[in-house]
Amino acid sequence: MNILIEWFGLDPEQYNEVAMNLAAKDLSPVWIIVLVLAPLALWFFWTSLKRIQSPARKIFLIALRALTFVVLVFMLLKPELEFKKSHTLKNNIAVLLDDTKSMSIKTFPSEIPRIDFVRQTFERNRDVLESLKKNFQVDYYFASNQIEPASLAELKNRYRPKKTNTDIENTFSQLSKRYEGKSLQGVMLFSDGADLTTESETISPEILALLVDWQGPVHTFQAGSNAMFKDLAIEELESADFGFIHQPVRLTVTISASNMGNKNIPLVLKEGDTILLSRIVEVREGQNQYPVEMEFTPGALGKRIYSLTVPHFAGESVATNNSRDFQVKVIRDHIRVLHLNGRPAWDSRFLREVLANHPKVDLLSFFILRTMGDDVASPTSELSLIPFPTNLLFSDYLNSFDLIVFQNFSYEPFIDKKYLRNIHDYVKQGGAFMMVGGELSFQGGGYEGTGIEEILPVQLERTSQPFIGESFHLKRGKNLLRHPILQLEKESSANTKAWQALPELNGINAGLKPRKNAHVLASFDKGNKNYPVLVAGHVGEGRSLVMATDSSWNWNFRRVGEGGSGRYYYKFWNNLIAWLTDDPETRLLKLEADKERYEEGEDVLLRVRVLQEDYNPSVGTEVKLMIKSREGEATSETVKTDDNGEAALQWTPMQEGFYTAKVKVEVNGEKREAEIGFSVFSETAEFQKPKVNETLLKRIAEVSGGTYEVLTEKTDLSAIKFANPKVEVKTHSKSVSLWDNWWTYCLVLTFLFLDWFTRRKSGLS
Repeated sequence: MNILIEWFGLDPEQYNEVAMNLAAKDLSPVWIIVLVLAPLALWFFWTSLKRIQSPARKIFLIALRALTFVVLVFMLLKPELEFKKSHTLKNNIAVLLDDTKSMSIKTFPSEIPRIDFVRQTFERNRDVLESLKKNFQVDYYFASNQIEPASLAELKNRYRPKKTNTDIENTFSQLSKRYEGKSLQGVMLFSDGADLTTESETISPEILALLVDWQGPVHTFQAGSNAMFKDLAIEELESADFGFIHQPVRLTVTISASNMGNKNIPLVLKEGDTILLSRIVEVREGQNQYPVEMEFTPGALGKRIYSLTVPHFAGESVATNNSRDFQVKVIRDHIRVLHLNGRPAWDSRFLREVLANHPKVDLLSFFILRTMGDDVASPTSELSLIPFPTNLLFSDYLNSFDLIVFQNFSYEPFIDKKYLRNIHDYVKQGGAFMMVGGELSFQGGGYEGTGIEEILPVQLERTSQPFIGESFHLKRGKNLLRHPILQLEKESSANTKAWQALPELNGINAGLKPRKNAHVLASFDKGNKNYPVLVAGHVGEGRSLVMATDSSWNWNFRRVGEGGSGRYYYKFWNNLIAWLTDDPETRLLKLEADKERYEEGEDVLLRVRVLQEDYNPSVGTEVKLMIKSREGEATSETVKTDDNGEAALQWTPMQEGFYTAKVKVEVNGEKREAEIGFSVFSETAEFQKPKVNETLLKRIAEVSGGTYEVLTEKTDLSAIKFANPKVEVKTHSKSVSLWDNWWTYCLVLTFLFLDWFTRRKSGLS
């Protein structure tokens, strides 16, 4: 071969193989010549040689013609010599090692983790695996729902049960793409088969379809077994991400039990240490799954963390799946408002329109159309549409309301005085109360010395006070211009113009003295006398507000009559409702996280906003942040607010679970607190379906033409055989034409000349 390479003037070190190729793409002319033209031409030529007596000369002439056709066919085939440099590649074998968390589950009776069966097998068969590398390219991968390349040397330190999702279909899909165009002669899969995308003891059609055309066998090695497997688990939990306060939240729970015998199992729902609900699940031999429907009613707003637990029995293979924590964001489906109006008027008509048209308000409104002093000829029983439900409203259902509005309403004789104390307690515990002015409000309604006066942000003078009927413009409090109730426009100058454009009000309740910690948002000055009109204040955990006039409807009716819009009227009352019902945007202390759920090891960013009582930023305030896990571990940090009253803290949780972040500040001697919850998750789905899936591993081996084996101390990998066909790869080549050269054409001319010369000597033309 080297002689041939050198004969064509090439370097034998650059080329080690020679092959002949035909460059002709269309062979039909060749077949026509060989099968038709050449036989006919030779036959006619033979018949023309009858006059030649010498048989030898006849044979010589016919041979010349045949050789001419042979050279012509040779030229039409366009043969080339290809000199190439090539080398032999090793075939590939892929070794997949399941490194998901289910591989940490112990197998009885040996009580060693499943992953240790794989480690021990590799230790005992290290020589076999090393010798396999001599004939094959052996590639190692950690396998979960994806593949991660590794090496045999790295397995001892890197092979850990840490991944959170087993998906064999996706694993083989990635493997197929990785070896596309390569010679993959087989796969060795070491796993427990606990595929989260496949039901126990089954194999999905998608995996089967993938394996039907798989190149090479898949040999499966099962880590662990289900013998004596004992476990009680909350396998599945379905719940909504959010719920409504005082409205039922439904849970769908699936309990799985293996080798638990006949027991009555309590399934307990808790919030913190408080038991909300308990169900008894009757576990019986022969049944593995138990669906349970549960329903509970959240009693507080915010992100609430709940836990479902079943008892942990001795001998269980997995402990982590006996409990499941989940979070529900509890919100208001509607703002429930109780509106009591003592006398029909334009102000009550327009306010009721605001409340009825508010998209978040669920309104219950009562209008007093006549009083006991009215001169009416009919008895009371005939005039009353329904009896006034005093006990239901102010005892049974009082806490279901988010806001109570008394508008120009005198409580006598409709409400017994003792129920006013109930309203007082309701506000102190976080409710909201508003009194709107009029002749029957404040002193006119007889509220001096009652529980209602105690929750108002104003004190009522004991002397009888007139209802002043003067017209006036409201004057906003200078230090309270940032208060959310007063924000008719977002931009400061536009907001000022909006207030200046509002029509006058007429009629004001006199004899109101703001309490010490109340905020006079707007007032009316007459001479040296100041009349508070809009006063807001905090009462215990609740909020209270006074609107000491019955003419705010002018901001709608008269404004529209002047050619303007009534939207500022609606905006004002919507602001009042938002502040009274403690909308998060109206809070003086706000704590929020940038996300609700974090992965283990991911940074948590907490932001704090601190405002003073007048809603101006609290600058340079020390903020103490405490982050606490449900297990009791706590982290504390202190930060200071910037010029915008804001501060931030970045913190990295190192373990999964639910956390509570609490912030404490002190502003002008007043202590405030805020709290939020967030979750850090490290998926535990691998423990929700912890059984070994023998069926899956057996079928993978069967469909692909491989073998199935349960790993034991005697597992010998040398028995596994793979096909090893020769695979050559060409690195470079050079082609030399054998037909397109001078000696080929000379050979044709020589044959034709000899034919002509012999024919002439034989007396033929």
